[in-house]
Amino acid sequence: MNEPNAPPVVWWLKKDFRLRDNHALSFALKTGSPVLALFVIEPQTLSAPETSAMHVAAWVEATKHLHAAIRAAGGDLLILREDVLKAFALLHSQTKFERLVSHEEIGELRTYRRDIAVGQWCRSRGVEWIELRQTGVFRRLKNRDQRSKLWKSFMEMPAVELPKASELSRLIVPEVVSRLPAVAIKRLSVKSLGLELSPAQARYRQRVSEEDAIDTLDTFLTQRGMNYSSEISSPNTAFSSGSRLSVHLAWGTISPRYVYQQVNRQMEVLKDSDDPNAGRWRRSLNAFKARMNWRDHFIQRLETEPQMEQVALNAAYDQLPKPSDPKILEAWVKGETGLPLVDACIRCAQTTGFLNFRMRCMITSVACHALRLSWRDIHVPMARWWADYEPGIHLAQLQMQAGVVGINTLRTYNPAKQIADQDPDAKFIRRWLPELKKVDVETIIDHQDNPTPLYIRPIVNWRESTTAMRADYYAIRRMPETKKLAEAVLAKHGSRKKPSKRRKAAVK
Repeated sequence: MNEPNAPPVVWWLKKDFRLRDNHALSFALKTGSPVLALFVIEPQTLSAPETSAMHVAAWVEATKHLHAAIRAAGGDLLILREDVLKAFALLHSQTKFERLVSHEEIGELRTYRRDIAVGQWCRSRGVEWIELRQTGVFRRLKNRDQRSKLWKSFMEMPAVELPKASELSRLIVPEVVSRLPAVAIKRLSVKSLGLELSPAQARYRQRVSEEDAIDTLDTFLTQRGMNYSSEISSPNTAFSSGSRLSVHLAWGTISPRYVYQQVNRQMEVLKDSDDPNAGRWRRSLNAFKARMNWRDHFIQRLETEPQMEQVALNAAYDQLPKPSDPKILEAWVKGETGLPLVDACIRCAQTTGFLNFRMRCMITSVACHALRLSWRDIHVPMARWWADYEPGIHLAQLQMQAGVVGINTLRTYNPAKQIADQDPDAKFIRRWLPELKKVDVETIIDHQDNPTPLYIRPIVNWRESTTAMRADYYAIRRMPETKKLAEAVLAKHGSRKKPSKRRKAAVK
């Protein structure tokens, strides 16, 4: 291929490992210039406390699949293991690129500060950095009043078409750049980057690529999703009835807009269907669409408040006692609290990288209320577990379940009740706690209040500890300054969705 004289446009690949509905890639290709596709493996990311082998395995796999798709079309992808600013400086010295294109990333403070530095570097070099939205989360949103309309409008915009092979062939690595110390795709692995999955993690973890994402969406819409609305609360059924798209949305192997539009197409098919289960399908898909909106609603909080990784949205709750006993924290992280369902959930999360939403809420609630651990102290361990780690969801839910947002009902999940409701046969518990395989369900449920010698003793009295924590919490909540701060939080971060008639009736 003859190399053009024009400087390339750099497509900075971040969390958008896909070709379909990739606005940043499409924009770069439409400039008419040669495009240098770049993925930077950042040492700061690899060494970050919240980064785990689960995360690295996800983007290594996604990178390899995307690289293969680009190469099949005659293009190429450059991979550098370097600090981002140094990588850009190297490329700029060789190519004098004038445009940098990427998606808008909503990440932790580390990436937020990195992007500020990238913006400063671009301005100092006369490089135009074009950031394009890939989710229904909006930069510089002044208030939430119009968010739902903006979200719906974005989701209904035509998805970006899959690039043709002739377009992808314009993704080049110029000869002058090819002399840089690039990472060879054949040598790219979790182990080569200094981390390693356990054999069990390698066996259970979800595969992450655009091909896997499309297949996962298809099976959800046509096979697995009929009972979504009724089966996502149980850890026994959520693995199959849940969409399982969270890992793909987190790493960008599929776009939320593409998912939303495919769901709408399937709902149109169901309108004219004589399938006796069409009604159940529609209810479940409507519930799923609501959760997609809800997902961006919470990520919007991090976009608006990037400091929430360190600061509670309602500062009044920083008065809460936070002893975070190291021994209790260690027991919780190991899944050795003596509360069977909590321990089973934690061990499952560490092995599979996944846990359904209700169970994530429960283990967070128990940590913050029964074990009196600070949400800040459980942030990193939990982030490392999730293969679908999405900072905006993770941090928003940590603060919400800990009660430090201050505008929601405080939920204190009773683990024993959750066994009765969500794992009544103790199937899930016995799978992840083999020491309880031969113990009857009644004994397992009762262990929280009347410990059996067949399992480790609970490290706290759940009922007494939770009651004491609630008393401390509501003493703060009733304070005038807390209420004033809560009003400000509600105005800035609260949902504008009106309560349903059913919910209104329940309040009366």
